[in-house]
Amino acid sequence: MKQQKMVKRKLTAWIIALSASMPLAANAQEYDFKACVETALNQNPEMSASAARIEQAEGALTKAESSRLPQITLSVTGSNSDNALNVFGMKLQQRQATFGDFGINQFPFADPASSSNIAPSDLNNPQAHTDFNTRIEMLIPVWNGGKISSYEDQAKAMINAAKKGDLAVQQFLTYNVYQAYEAVHAARSFVKVAEQAVQTADSYVKTTSNLVEQGIVVRSEFLSAKVNQSSAQVALLKAKGQEEIALDTLKMLMNVDASTKVDVANRVDLELPVDNAEELLGMALNGNYELDAKRKQAASTSFSVEAARADYYPSFNVMLRQDWNDESLALNNGSYTIAGVVSWKITDFGVTRGSVDMANASAAEKKAAVKSQENTLRLDVLTSWRKLQIAKKQVQSNVLAVQQATEAQSLIMKRYKNGVSTITEVLAGETQLDRARADLVSSRYDVNVLKAKLLLLTGRMDIARI
Repeated sequence: MKQQKMVKRKLTAWIIALSASMPLAANAQEYDFKACVETALNQNPEMSASAARIEQAEGALTKAESSRLPQITLSVTGSNSDNALNVFGMKLQQRQATFGDFGINQFPFADPASSSNIAPSDLNNPQAHTDFNTRIEMLIPVWNGGKISSYEDQAKAMINAAKKGDLAVQQFLTYNVYQAYEAVHAARSFVKVAEQAVQTADSYVKTTSNLVEQGIVVRSEFLSAKVNQSSAQVALLKAKGQEEIALDTLKMLMNVDASTKVDVANRVDLELPVDNAEELLGMALNGNYELDAKRKQAASTSFSVEAARADYYPSFNVMLRQDWNDESLALNNGSYTIAGVVSWKITDFGVTRGSVDMANASAAEKKAAVKSQENTLRLDVLTSWRKLQIAKKQVQSNVLAVQQATEAQSLIMKRYKNGVSTITEVLAGETQLDRARADLVSSRYDVNVLKAKLLLLTGRMDIARI
């Protein structure tokens, strides 16, 4: 009867746990690795920032190309003045100037010789006059020392750099998604190990309780088993917490709402294109998009040097202008002006030289940064490769360790049930087995992540190649 009640309680608890978990499973949206990557590439803000950098570079090219086209300006200027020169000029522009504006009424026709000392008041002290000048002006750049061509070449190089940078961001996101995706599966493997440890700890408690009742072992053995059971339960909670953290990281990369229930599909095992460190290093130096972007940026600086040097050369521009002047806002009294302007800066006392020096220094800095990036890339590839070889050996070692610990624990349990061994030995053996299982999970995770890192470094961490 007592046994039936225990079975009934366990069955009830199992039904409650199953019913509580069903809504979560039903509501969780499952993503395979490809779907995770595509979602991240479509929604992660890093991709928006990368797209903005491309648009910025394209805008710079549009600006440079548009500098070759004429600039057309429309302006309207209204002015009122009693300044003698301004008033006379306004009247001339409005075609209104008369002899009376020169003070003809004060001219001594009877004695012209005395006119040299007369100051005509109409000319020197005119009444205030109003002028509305409507102007349309076209400035046509003809030659500016090659500055526009340099800006165009620089913008094109920056567009290429931005596009390479965009590919680098895509691959980096793919790598991070894979790392999080793999972390979910690794955490779930830890959960299985922890659940198995809890089941084993529960069985130890039951076995020890029976042995205490039979008088085979002392009660302190039972207490040690209870402590081990509690530790196993805490380890299980930690493993489940790591699973939730990994899922939260994946959701963050995918830029989905934190409250959204997300699940992952099957694991994805990665394979390297070659199994040789030197070949991988060559692929990285030729195919790494981040390095390629830096190279394009460094190349663009040579064009900025040429743009700075353009100020040493003369420039030639053509100006076409049409004016209308009237006392009111109207298109009357039109006039045109055509001008060609050649300008050559003889000296600016070192301003241009300073600009060229700054551009050269910036170019040298970018080139040095490329060399530094190449050295860092070499080190990353070789380091990741060596870590991968160690991780592979570690997996093999951990597989053997799990087999050995499993057999050893089986022998210890037989001895314990026969009263030959102590619970301390049993728990020590179980701890060793749990650690071996956990180490195996960890080493397999390390192998996959290191492969992903090498794919990223060689420019092959994209969904089309995985």
